[in-house]
Amino acid sequence: MSELRDVRSIGEQRWVPLSDLLLDPANPRLPADMQGEAQEDLAVHLELGFDALTVAESIASHGFFGSEPLIVIKDGTSDKWVVVEGNRRLTALLGLVDPNIRAQFANPTPWAPLAEQAELSYGDQVPVVVLPDRAAATPIIGFRHISGILQWQPYAQARYIARLVDHDDMSFAAVAEMIGVDRTRVGNLYRDQAIAVQARDLGIETGPLEEAFSLLTVAMSTPKLRSHIDAPLGSKTEPGVAPIPASRAPELKELVTWLYGDGEVEPVIGESRDISKLGNVVASSVGLSALRASESLESAIQKAKDADVNPRQRLLARLRAGRNSLTSALDDIDDFAEDGEVSDAVDEVRAAADALLATLTHV
Repeated sequence: MSELRDVRSIGEQRWVPLSDLLLDPANPRLPADMQGEAQEDLAVHLELGFDALTVAESIASHGFFGSEPLIVIKDGTSDKWVVVEGNRRLTALLGLVDPNIRAQFANPTPWAPLAEQAELSYGDQVPVVVLPDRAAATPIIGFRHISGILQWQPYAQARYIARLVDHDDMSFAAVAEMIGVDRTRVGNLYRDQAIAVQARDLGIETGPLEEAFSLLTVAMSTPKLRSHIDAPLGSKTEPGVAPIPASRAPELKELVTWLYGDGEVEPVIGESRDISKLGNVVASSVGLSALRASESLESAIQKAKDADVNPRQRLLARLRAGRNSLTSALDDIDDFAEDGEVSDAVDEVRAAADALLATLTHV
Protein backbone atom coordinates (compact mmCIF):
# COMPACT_ATOMS: atom_id res chain seq x y z
CA MET A 1 0.00 0.00 0.00
CA SER A 2 1.48 3.34 -1.05
CA GLU A 3 2.23 5.96 1.55
CA LEU A 4 -0.41 8.68 1.86
CA ARG A 5 0.82 12.22 1.26
CA ASP A 6 -0.67 15.66 1.76
CA VAL A 7 -1.79 17.47 -1.34
CA ARG A 8 0.69 20.21 -2.20
CA SER A 9 -0.74 23.55 -1.14
CA ILE A 10 0.43 27.14 -1.36
CA GLY A 11 0.16 29.68 1.44
CA GLU A 12 -0.40 29.64 5.17
CA GLN A 13 -3.93 29.84 6.54
CA ARG A 14 -4.42 32.32 9.37
CA TRP A 15 -6.96 34.51 11.11
CA VAL A 16 -5.96 38.17 11.41
CA PRO A 17 -7.77 41.22 12.82
CA LEU A 18 -9.66 43.29 10.29
CA SER A 19 -7.69 46.29 11.52
CA ASP A 20 -4.50 44.69 10.13
CA LEU A 21 -5.80 44.39 6.55
CA LEU A 22 -5.12 46.93 3.80
CA LEU A 23 -6.75 47.43 0.42
CA ASP A 24 -4.25 46.88 -2.36
CA PRO A 25 -3.13 50.28 -3.77
CA ALA A 26 -1.87 48.42 -6.87
CA ASN A 27 -5.21 46.74 -7.55
CA PRO A 28 -5.59 46.56 -11.37
CA ARG A 29 -9.25 47.54 -10.99
CA LEU A 30 -8.27 50.99 -9.74
CA PRO A 31 -7.72 53.83 -12.22
CA ALA A 32 -4.07 54.59 -12.83
CA ASP A 33 -4.32 57.97 -11.11
CA MET A 34 -5.56 56.32 -7.89
CA GLN A 35 -2.50 54.17 -7.35
CA GLY A 36 -1.21 54.83 -3.84
CA GLU A 37 -4.24 56.83 -2.64
CA ALA A 38 -5.49 56.70 0.95
CA GLN A 39 -7.37 53.60 2.08
CA GLU A 40 -10.63 55.54 2.45
CA ASP A 41 -10.38 56.78 -1.15
CA LEU A 42 -9.70 53.28 -2.45
CA ALA A 43 -12.71 51.94 -0.56
CA VAL A 44 -14.99 54.66 -1.93
CA HIS A 45 -13.95 53.89 -5.50
CA LEU A 46 -14.28 50.13 -5.11
CA GLU A 47 -17.69 50.47 -3.47
CA LEU A 48 -18.95 52.69 -6.27
CA GLY A 49 -17.62 50.69 -9.19
CA PHE A 50 -17.81 47.10 -8.05
CA ASP A 51 -21.02 46.65 -6.07
CA ALA A 52 -19.56 46.04 -2.62
CA LEU A 53 -23.04 46.58 -1.19
CA THR A 54 -24.19 43.18 -2.48
CA VAL A 55 -21.26 41.53 -0.72
CA ALA A 56 -22.04 43.47 2.47
CA GLU A 57 -25.63 42.24 2.37
CA SER A 58 -24.41 38.65 2.16
CA ILE A 59 -21.94 39.11 5.02
CA ALA A 60 -24.57 40.78 7.21
CA SER A 61 -27.04 37.94 6.57
CA HIS A 62 -24.81 34.87 6.46
CA GLY A 63 -21.40 35.88 7.79
CA PHE A 64 -18.03 35.79 6.05
CA PHE A 65 -17.49 32.47 4.28
CA GLY A 66 -14.34 30.84 5.58
CA SER A 67 -14.10 28.84 2.37
CA GLU A 68 -13.22 32.08 0.55
CA PRO A 69 -10.31 33.53 2.56
CA LEU A 70 -8.64 36.76 1.54
CA ILE A 71 -5.21 36.31 -0.02
CA VAL A 72 -2.63 38.58 1.57
CA ILE A 73 1.04 39.49 1.49
CA LYS A 74 3.08 41.38 4.07
CA ASP A 75 2.98 45.16 3.75
CA GLY A 76 6.46 46.48 3.12
CA THR A 77 6.18 49.47 5.46
CA SER A 78 4.18 48.15 8.43
CA ASP A 79 3.10 45.03 10.29
CA LYS A 80 -0.15 44.93 8.34
CA TRP A 81 -1.25 42.76 5.41
CA VAL A 82 -2.08 43.87 1.88
CA VAL A 83 -5.03 42.04 0.35
CA VAL A 84 -4.01 41.06 -3.18
CA GLU A 85 -7.16 39.02 -3.80
CA GLY A 86 -10.49 39.92 -2.23
CA ASN A 87 -10.53 43.72 -2.26
CA ARG A 88 -14.26 43.92 -2.92
CA ARG A 89 -14.93 41.75 0.14
CA LEU A 90 -12.56 43.84 2.23
CA THR A 91 -14.35 47.00 1.05
CA ALA A 92 -17.64 45.47 2.19
CA LEU A 93 -16.13 44.68 5.61
CA LEU A 94 -14.74 48.20 5.96
CA GLY A 95 -18.10 49.69 5.09
CA LEU A 96 -19.76 47.54 7.73
CA VAL A 97 -17.37 48.44 10.56
CA ASP A 98 -16.36 52.04 9.83
CA PRO A 99 -19.03 54.78 9.78
CA ASN A 100 -16.52 57.33 8.49
CA ILE A 101 -15.80 55.22 5.42
CA ARG A 102 -19.39 54.32 4.60
CA ALA A 103 -20.41 57.97 5.03
CA GLN A 104 -18.28 58.73 1.94
CA PHE A 105 -19.99 56.09 -0.21
CA ALA A 106 -22.19 57.30 -3.04
CA ASN A 107 -25.29 56.01 -1.23
CA PRO A 108 -24.54 55.41 2.46
CA THR A 109 -28.19 54.97 3.45
CA PRO A 110 -28.46 51.15 3.10
CA TRP A 111 -25.15 50.57 4.89
CA ALA A 112 -26.19 51.66 8.40
CA PRO A 113 -28.83 48.93 8.96
CA LEU A 114 -26.47 46.34 7.48
CA ALA A 115 -23.72 47.43 9.86
CA GLU A 116 -26.11 47.09 12.79
CA GLN A 117 -27.15 43.64 11.62
CA ALA A 118 -23.57 42.45 11.05
CA GLU A 119 -22.25 43.64 14.45
CA LEU A 120 -18.64 43.63 13.26
CA SER A 121 -15.64 45.51 14.64
CA TYR A 122 -12.05 46.16 13.62
CA GLY A 123 -10.94 43.61 16.20
CA ASP A 124 -12.82 40.73 14.59
CA GLN A 125 -10.66 38.03 13.01
CA VAL A 126 -10.84 37.42 9.26
CA PRO A 127 -9.67 34.22 7.49
CA VAL A 128 -6.72 34.80 5.16
CA VAL A 129 -4.11 32.86 3.25
CA VAL A 130 -0.65 34.38 3.59
CA LEU A 131 1.63 34.25 0.55
CA PRO A 132 5.29 35.26 0.46
CA ASP A 133 4.92 37.82 -2.34
CA ARG A 134 2.75 38.97 -5.24
CA ALA A 135 4.35 36.51 -7.64
CA ALA A 136 3.02 33.62 -5.57
CA ALA A 137 -0.52 34.96 -6.04
CA THR A 138 -0.24 35.32 -9.81
CA PRO A 139 -1.57 31.89 -10.84
CA ILE A 140 -4.77 32.08 -8.80
CA ILE A 141 -5.45 35.74 -9.65
CA GLY A 142 -4.74 35.18 -13.33
CA PHE A 143 -6.91 32.09 -13.65
CA ARG A 144 -9.74 33.60 -11.64
CA HIS A 145 -9.89 37.07 -13.19
CA ILE A 146 -8.54 36.66 -16.72
CA SER A 147 -9.39 33.15 -17.87
CA GLY A 148 -11.78 32.07 -15.10
CA ILE A 149 -15.37 32.69 -14.02
CA LEU A 150 -14.78 35.99 -12.19
CA GLN A 151 -13.22 37.87 -15.06
CA TRP A 152 -12.15 41.48 -14.63
CA GLN A 153 -13.01 44.09 -17.21
CA PRO A 154 -10.50 44.16 -20.12
CA TYR A 155 -8.60 47.20 -18.83
CA ALA A 156 -7.94 45.58 -15.45
CA GLN A 157 -6.82 42.39 -17.20
CA ALA A 158 -4.47 44.37 -19.42
CA ARG A 159 -2.95 46.27 -16.50
CA TYR A 160 -2.38 43.06 -14.57
CA ILE A 161 -0.61 41.51 -17.55
CA ALA A 162 1.48 44.66 -17.92
CA ARG A 163 2.57 44.39 -14.29
CA LEU A 164 3.71 40.80 -14.83
CA VAL A 165 5.64 41.78 -17.97
CA ASP A 166 7.09 45.14 -16.90
CA HIS A 167 7.71 44.58 -13.20
CA ASP A 168 8.15 40.82 -12.93
CA ASP A 169 10.10 40.53 -16.21
CA MET A 170 7.90 37.74 -17.52
CA SER A 171 7.65 37.00 -21.22
CA PHE A 172 4.32 36.95 -23.04
CA ALA A 173 4.64 33.17 -23.34
CA ALA A 174 5.31 32.75 -19.62
CA VAL A 175 2.35 34.93 -18.70
CA ALA A 176 0.10 33.02 -21.09
CA GLU A 177 1.09 29.69 -19.58
CA MET A 178 0.71 30.93 -16.01
CA ILE A 179 -2.77 32.46 -16.35
CA GLY A 180 -4.18 30.02 -18.88
CA VAL A 181 -4.75 32.13 -22.00
CA ASP A 182 -3.11 32.10 -25.40
CA ARG A 183 0.01 34.15 -26.10
CA THR A 184 -1.70 36.26 -28.76
CA ARG A 185 -4.26 37.54 -26.29
CA VAL A 186 -1.55 38.38 -23.78
CA GLY A 187 0.39 40.35 -26.40
CA ASN A 188 -2.70 42.20 -27.60
CA LEU A 189 -3.78 43.22 -24.10
CA TYR A 190 -0.25 44.34 -23.27
CA ARG A 191 -0.05 46.44 -26.45
CA ASP A 192 -3.46 48.02 -25.91
CA GLN A 193 -2.71 49.11 -22.33
CA ALA A 194 0.66 50.44 -23.52
CA ILE A 195 -1.20 52.54 -26.09
CA ALA A 196 -3.44 53.86 -23.31
CA VAL A 197 -0.40 54.74 -21.21
CA GLN A 198 1.28 56.46 -24.15
CA ALA A 199 -1.88 58.44 -24.89
CA ARG A 200 -2.04 59.61 -21.27
CA ASP A 201 1.63 60.59 -21.36
CA LEU A 202 0.91 62.67 -24.47
CA GLY A 203 -1.72 64.63 -22.57
CA ILE A 204 -4.70 62.91 -24.21
CA GLU A 205 -7.70 62.46 -21.92
CA THR A 206 -7.91 58.72 -21.30
CA GLY A 207 -10.65 58.47 -18.66
CA PRO A 208 -13.30 57.36 -21.17
CA LEU A 209 -10.76 55.01 -22.75
CA GLU A 210 -10.15 53.25 -19.44
CA GLU A 211 -13.90 52.94 -18.82
CA ALA A 212 -14.62 51.53 -22.29
CA PHE A 213 -11.28 49.87 -23.00
CA SER A 214 -12.90 47.19 -25.13
CA LEU A 215 -13.47 49.78 -27.89
CA LEU A 216 -9.72 50.18 -28.18
CA THR A 217 -9.20 46.41 -28.25
CA VAL A 218 -11.71 46.14 -31.10
CA ALA A 219 -10.06 49.04 -32.93
CA MET A 220 -6.64 47.41 -32.62
CA SER A 221 -8.04 44.19 -34.06
CA THR A 222 -8.99 46.24 -37.15
CA PRO A 223 -5.94 46.29 -39.47
CA LYS A 224 -6.86 49.58 -41.14
CA LEU A 225 -7.05 51.45 -37.83
CA ARG A 226 -3.93 49.76 -36.56
CA SER A 227 -2.16 50.90 -39.72
CA HIS A 228 -3.44 54.46 -39.24
CA ILE A 229 -1.45 54.85 -36.02
CA ASP A 230 1.28 52.38 -37.06
CA ALA A 231 0.54 50.10 -34.09
CA PRO A 232 2.39 46.79 -34.01
CA LEU A 233 0.84 43.36 -33.71
CA GLY A 234 0.50 42.42 -30.06
CA SER A 235 3.05 39.64 -30.46
CA LYS A 236 5.55 42.13 -31.91
CA THR A 237 5.13 44.73 -29.17
CA GLU A 238 8.36 45.40 -27.33
CA PRO A 239 7.90 45.56 -23.55
CA GLY A 240 8.76 48.90 -22.01
CA VAL A 241 8.77 50.71 -25.36
CA ALA A 242 6.01 53.09 -26.48
CA PRO A 243 4.19 51.15 -29.21
CA ILE A 244 3.18 54.11 -31.37
CA PRO A 245 5.94 56.04 -33.20
CA ALA A 246 6.26 59.64 -32.01
CA SER A 247 5.51 60.83 -35.55
CA ARG A 248 2.04 59.25 -35.28
CA ALA A 249 1.03 61.08 -32.08
CA PRO A 250 -1.50 63.27 -33.98
CA GLU A 251 -3.10 60.17 -35.51
CA LEU A 252 -3.28 58.52 -32.08
CA LYS A 253 -5.03 61.56 -30.66
CA GLU A 254 -7.58 61.67 -33.48
CA LEU A 255 -8.27 57.93 -33.18
CA VAL A 256 -8.94 58.26 -29.45
CA THR A 257 -11.22 61.22 -30.22
CA TRP A 258 -13.11 59.28 -32.89
CA LEU A 259 -13.66 56.42 -30.46
CA TYR A 260 -14.38 58.34 -27.25
CA GLY A 261 -14.77 62.04 -27.99
CA ASP A 262 -12.73 64.61 -26.11
CA GLY A 263 -15.20 66.34 -23.79
CA GLU A 264 -16.14 68.92 -26.41
CA VAL A 265 -16.44 66.78 -29.53
CA GLU A 266 -18.65 63.70 -29.55
CA PRO A 267 -17.21 60.35 -30.75
CA VAL A 268 -17.92 59.57 -34.38
CA ILE A 269 -18.92 55.98 -33.61
CA GLY A 270 -22.17 55.08 -31.92
CA GLU A 271 -21.27 51.52 -30.93
CA SER A 272 -18.49 48.98 -31.33
CA ARG A 273 -20.02 47.65 -34.57
CA ASP A 274 -19.20 51.00 -36.19
CA ILE A 275 -15.47 50.45 -35.72
CA SER A 276 -15.09 48.36 -38.87
CA LYS A 277 -16.86 51.16 -40.79
CA LEU A 278 -14.47 53.66 -39.24
CA GLY A 279 -11.55 51.56 -40.45
CA ASN A 280 -12.86 51.59 -44.03
CA VAL A 281 -13.33 55.36 -43.93
CA VAL A 282 -9.87 56.01 -42.48
CA ALA A 283 -8.32 53.87 -45.22
CA SER A 284 -9.89 56.19 -47.82
CA SER A 285 -8.18 59.53 -48.34
CA VAL A 286 -11.53 61.14 -49.14
CA GLY A 287 -13.23 59.58 -46.11
CA LEU A 288 -10.33 60.54 -43.84
CA SER A 289 -10.49 64.14 -45.04
CA ALA A 290 -14.22 64.20 -44.28
CA LEU A 291 -13.64 62.97 -40.73
CA ARG A 292 -10.90 65.52 -40.21
CA ALA A 293 -13.34 68.19 -41.38
CA SER A 294 -15.62 67.13 -38.49
CA GLU A 295 -18.18 65.47 -40.74
CA SER A 296 -20.21 62.56 -39.40
CA LEU A 297 -19.19 58.96 -39.92
CA GLU A 298 -22.18 58.45 -42.21
CA SER A 299 -21.19 61.42 -44.36
CA ALA A 300 -17.60 60.22 -44.52
CA ILE A 301 -18.76 56.72 -45.48
CA GLN A 302 -20.82 58.12 -48.34
CA LYS A 303 -17.99 60.29 -49.59
CA ALA A 304 -15.60 57.36 -49.47
CA LYS A 305 -18.07 55.26 -51.45
CA ASP A 306 -18.61 58.02 -53.98
CA ALA A 307 -14.88 58.36 -54.50
CA ASP A 308 -14.62 54.71 -55.44
CA VAL A 309 -17.11 54.82 -58.32
CA ASN A 310 -17.09 56.23 -61.84
CA PRO A 311 -18.49 59.81 -61.84
CA ARG A 312 -21.18 58.83 -64.39
CA GLN A 313 -22.24 55.88 -62.24
CA ARG A 314 -22.24 58.09 -59.18
CA LEU A 315 -24.49 60.65 -60.95
CA LEU A 316 -26.93 58.00 -62.11
CA ALA A 317 -27.05 56.45 -58.65
CA ARG A 318 -27.83 59.81 -57.08
CA LEU A 319 -30.52 60.65 -59.67
CA ARG A 320 -32.17 57.26 -59.25
CA ALA A 321 -32.07 57.54 -55.48
CA GLY A 322 -33.74 60.94 -55.75
CA ARG A 323 -36.37 59.60 -58.13
CA ASN A 324 -37.13 56.71 -55.79
CA SER A 325 -37.46 59.03 -52.80
CA LEU A 326 -39.81 61.36 -54.66
CA THR A 327 -41.92 58.43 -55.89
CA SER A 328 -42.22 57.19 -52.31
CA ALA A 329 -43.20 60.67 -51.15
CA LEU A 330 -46.32 60.46 -53.36
CA ASP A 331 -47.75 57.94 -50.90
CA ASP A 332 -48.06 60.60 -48.18
CA ILE A 333 -48.32 63.95 -49.99
CA ASP A 334 -52.13 64.02 -50.12
CA ASP A 335 -52.35 63.98 -46.32
CA PHE A 336 -50.22 67.11 -46.01
CA ALA A 337 -51.29 69.17 -49.02
CA GLU A 338 -51.98 72.21 -46.80
CA ASP A 339 -48.77 71.90 -44.75
CA GLY A 340 -46.54 74.93 -45.34
CA GLU A 341 -43.31 73.15 -44.47
CA VAL A 342 -44.16 70.34 -46.87
CA SER A 343 -44.91 72.91 -49.60
CA ASP A 344 -41.55 74.57 -49.01
CA ALA A 345 -39.79 71.18 -49.29
CA VAL A 346 -41.58 70.51 -52.59
CA ASP A 347 -40.46 73.92 -53.89
CA GLU A 348 -36.87 73.08 -52.94
CA VAL A 349 -37.10 69.76 -54.79
CA ARG A 350 -38.51 71.53 -57.85
CA ALA A 351 -35.74 74.14 -57.73
CA ALA A 352 -33.14 71.37 -57.64
CA ALA A 353 -34.80 69.64 -60.59
CA ASP A 354 -34.94 72.94 -62.54
CA ALA A 355 -31.23 73.44 -61.89
CA LEU A 356 -30.48 70.00 -63.29
CA LEU A 357 -32.61 70.68 -66.39
CA ALA A 358 -31.00 74.07 -66.89
CA THR A 359 -27.58 72.47 -66.77
CA LEU A 360 -28.58 69.91 -69.41
CA THR A 361 -30.03 72.66 -71.60
CA HIS A 362 -26.81 74.64 -71.59
CA VAL A 363 -24.50 71.68 -72.15
